[in-house]
Amino acid sequence: MHDAIIVGGGPSGLNAARELAQKGLKVLVLERKNEIGEHVICTGIVGQEAFREFDLAQDSVLMEIKKVKVISPFSSFLSYEHPFPFAKVVDREKFDKYLAASAESKGVKIKLRTEVLDISVNKNAVEIISQKDNKFKEKYRSQLALIATGINYNLQKKLGLGYPSDVLNGVQAELKLRGVDFIQVFIGNEIAPGAFAWLVPSDRGKVRIGLMTEGNAQECLETLIKKYFPDQILNLNKNQIQFKAIAQGLVSKTYGERILAIGEAAGQVKTTTGGGIYFGLLCSKIASDVVAKKLREGVFSSSGLAEYEKSWKRVLRKEILLGYYARKIYSKLSDFQIERIFQIAKNDGIIPLLKAKGDFDRHSELILSLMRRLPYWPIFRSQLKKSAGRKKAKN
Repeated sequence: MHDAIIVGGGPSGLNAARELAQKGLKVLVLERKNEIGEHVICTGIVGQEAFREFDLAQDSVLMEIKKVKVISPFSSFLSYEHPFPFAKVVDREKFDKYLAASAESKGVKIKLRTEVLDISVNKNAVEIISQKDNKFKEKYRSQLALIATGINYNLQKKLGLGYPSDVLNGVQAELKLRGVDFIQVFIGNEIAPGAFAWLVPSDRGKVRIGLMTEGNAQECLETLIKKYFPDQILNLNKNQIQFKAIAQGLVSKTYGERILAIGEAAGQVKTTTGGGIYFGLLCSKIASDVVAKKLREGVFSSSGLAEYEKSWKRVLRKEILLGYYARKIYSKLSDFQIERIFQIAKNDGIIPLLKAKGDFDRHSELILSLMRRLPYWPIFRSQLKKSAGRKKAKN
């Protein structure tokens, strides 16, 4: 019998595991991949705040970022350079393996090549049936279980938990492109309908180029490369293009009897950029505090574990909803309307606003400040009021 079993060995699951083990609990992590950090689909951008707040792998850092260039639908651009680096590009394999090693050093057991086939909850425990190396079935029991399976929502559906009902199509590839030391962001319906595209430097003359969209992700990626990097289109290896669904919106419910969901599995993703590392680390810390408390109290009921969702939504509800509604409004705009907003932002003191309100991991204040300057503020404010009304009625 374990105190807690965590299904999934990504940053959220591993951080929860080491936090729980540090509190003296017996923790097991079940990960279906052959290696921690294997075949991760991620831009690998982690804000400085995360490195200050959590014990993260400094040797995973490939590059520090202090400059961003945003390219409009009609190829005008806005550049912003922060006084100091605001984010780091990391090697996700090293990043994740450091978290795993840190967890193991505190007593966490990690089982690789172990896929969870079934999970059930009874009066006395959570029971998990898994399969090792696609051959041997194993059974585990724990007081509680944390679901950290990323964008795989099969367990949530089985357990009656909530999961994101709205997703964007994400795609990313790697290209050889030298001399790039800043992030480039591309907006417009030709490139990424409903969202945006990016080019992120990694290391050794390579870049990660990708986008998230409401449309056909691969077609959009090819359009992006042909338009802005035409000499690179022949270097695009279609067999190495990575695809991923990106959760959007606020998820309920992320808890049940003896069960919590964390990270992407709970929709804890920045709705503006699609990034999930910081929100996942933050919520895994909240989850570990609640789990440790409930284990001390001997409380495993759904009503008792509801404290977890109240706690993480108190921290992130505003961030997720503001980003979600802002992107929804943006997705309905034509390229001419997007260009007009781009020019307003470019010529209306956006740089001082970025310096005053910009935060790599928390965008709500910047979104509100920008929206108040744009003609879509009444629509945006109406959406926020409706959301607040739904929350009040639910409570």
